[in-house]
Amino acid sequence: MNVSEIVTGAMKRAGILATGENASAQDLADGIDALKDLLAQWATDNLLVYKVEDLTLNLNGIFRVSPDPLDSPDLLAAISRIPQMGTLDNRPVEMVRDLNISADYPQVTYKVLGQLWEFSGKGLLCFKAFTMPFELKPHDELNIPPVYERALKLTLAVEICPMFGVEPLPTLQLKQTEAFNMLKNSNVTPLYVKNDLPVGVGVQYCYGDYY
Repeated sequence: MNVSEIVTGAMKRAGILATGENASAQDLADGIDALKDLLAQWATDNLLVYKVEDLTLNLNGIFRVSPDPLDSPDLLAAISRIPQMGTLDNRPVEMVRDLNISADYPQVTYKVLGQLWEFSGKGLLCFKAFTMPFELKPHDELNIPPVYERALKLTLAVEICPMFGVEPLPTLQLKQTEAFNMLKNSNVTPLYVKNDLPVGVGVQYCYGDYY
């Protein structure tokens, strides 16, 4: 779901926008700032919501990705998670974390050294990376499970009411409390594919499809 849809949905739940009405550019920007603050607060409770970014790496040996210029990265980006599958020269490829335990060597491997990620292989590698939403734009995509979506919109609706001179209705506050408690009790985490296994060993997690 993109950021503008989340903010607009929250504004409608708060009664700031009517059905079919669009937010002004300034109101949307204010709502996005509130969303960033809310996601940062949730992260302290380990309620993580990731931004989805399309990354393209031109591999020819080792390709370095980091948000810190001091790491001398080939690409400035802050990766938190990556899927197990991507494409290499437009063909599906498995990306496997290289723990230097196995002799098997797939087409694409990677190492995680703190905030620095090193990818090894040859060819044009494309994949969707999950990054922390430190910066948000209206059309950015967030990876949100269904149980997160309702709680996020309702909580944001309560948060932005004072910004627009509106008192949150008791019914809104009650729904927000119920949705947030349901979220905390659900033990659901945002979808990502776990791929921290040794080279040559593959286990895929994707809503329990197969493993």
